[in-house]
Amino acid sequence: MKNKSVKLHAEVRFHLSNGPRYKHWQVKIKQGGKTVDVYYYDPAEYQLEMIGCKLANRPNKAKQVFEAGVHDVSGWVRCDEVRPVRQIPIDNLEKLFYNPIRDPYWRRESDSNEFIWDNSEYATLITSGKQVYVLEERI
Repeated sequence: MKNKSVKLHAEVRFHLSNGPRYKHWQVKIKQGGKTVDVYYYDPAEYQLEMIGCKLANRPNKAKQVFEAGVHDVSGWVRCDEVRPVRQIPIDNLEKLFYNPIRDPYWRRESDSNEFIWDNSEYATLITSGKQVYVLEERI
């Protein structure tokens, strides 16, 4: 029998469930579909540098959230690596938006909602507060 090693990856989202981690960044470390660890970061103390990223969205779930106006997990950033950092400047960086109560798709600040950015890939993204910014485009 072959030993198939499944690579680890992270799923990052802004956690809005009530409790002590409310409004913290949640980082799930996954191996395939299995969660192997979960970390939380206070956005007042840390930024997250996310490397090898893809904007994930479950469109059917996001449309349900949009129609009902009730939060549920439908989108996240899938990345190869996450590093908690402090004080990376975000001046002149483009903001990404995801709030399925207002719009069921990932959007970019510069496109005036003309494009859907679900599944788009980036070399590096950075958080600041509760926002996500493009630090480096995928080449």
